[in-house]
Amino acid sequence: MNQLLQCNTLKKNYSQTSILKDVTFSLGKGEHFTVVGPSGCGKTTLLRCLAGLEAIDGGDVILNGKSLAKVKPEDRSIVLMFQDALLFPHLTVIENVTYGLKRKKTSKKDRISQAEEMLEKVKLTRWKNVYPHELSGGQKQRVSLARALVLKPDLLLLDEPFSSLDATLRESLRGEVRELLRQENISSLFITHDRDEAIEMADRLAVMDKGSFIQIGLPYEVVTKPSSIESAMIIGEGLALEEGFIPLNELSAVNENDLIEPNVISIPGKVTAVTIKNNIPCYRVSWDKGTVLVPSRTKFHQGESVYLIADRGTIRKYVYNEEHRRQIQ
Repeated sequence: MNQLLQCNTLKKNYSQTSILKDVTFSLGKGEHFTVVGPSGCGKTTLLRCLAGLEAIDGGDVILNGKSLAKVKPEDRSIVLMFQDALLFPHLTVIENVTYGLKRKKTSKKDRISQAEEMLEKVKLTRWKNVYPHELSGGQKQRVSLARALVLKPDLLLLDEPFSSLDATLRESLRGEVRELLRQENISSLFITHDRDEAIEMADRLAVMDKGSFIQIGLPYEVVTKPSSIESAMIIGEGLALEEGFIPLNELSAVNENDLIEPNVISIPGKVTAVTIKNNIPCYRVSWDKGTVLVPSRTKFHQGESVYLIADRGTIRKYVYNEEHRRQIQ
């Protein structure tokens, strides 16, 4: 895979606070790279620096082999799609989509043609002459996506664009977006704090905490083999303990009255929610250091005390060390 983007020891400070701390990573052409992390860890600041909306305080951003350090936002082949659609309320759908093309001096005939083609791809052709206030939240984000993709950027940055939508619509729309990006052969950098969203959207996944990347890898590897307890608590699908990580498929929930064998780890918790995932009953269990969603055929009730159990041999040691830090950089 040819390299599209390279970030080298990127730094960003606000006053005396360091927001981005030597962030280093690369992104290949056609790749979909996802960054997951808690609120306030620097995800949005990273996107704004890449888009040129924030000046960096150190390091460099290289796109297609050229430094962007002195390149204005409008001259970068990078488009940022925000959490809110940010459509112009006085413009129709097609006028919103053609806005960027108009600024690029594209002829009226060509920009109308390109906009109509993109609206067909995002399934909004019949709404091309309506105004934003007549659209649903999902439709507004489709317009925002069409406005971004019609510019054919080298890199699309997505700042949690589905966060304001309901769960069902969010799930269906992100699948459509991923497929459309592949069809258009546009690379993307997607940020989120949602584990399922991060996994579904990513070719590679980075875990961010306190302004730094603490793990980068294939989604399944990151989720099942976290490099540190911090990474495990952010993205790991299982139980994050000080001594190691227990994958979800090795974890069970049992009634507090059930006999627990000596070679089994047992952690007291309480059921805080009951749901269905992949047609299997799942229970959100809270314990003194977090929560975990555990599938179980045993029926529990919300508020019931349970034990989370696993064989001691299933604990995976964290592999974070300086060698790992060099690998992610």
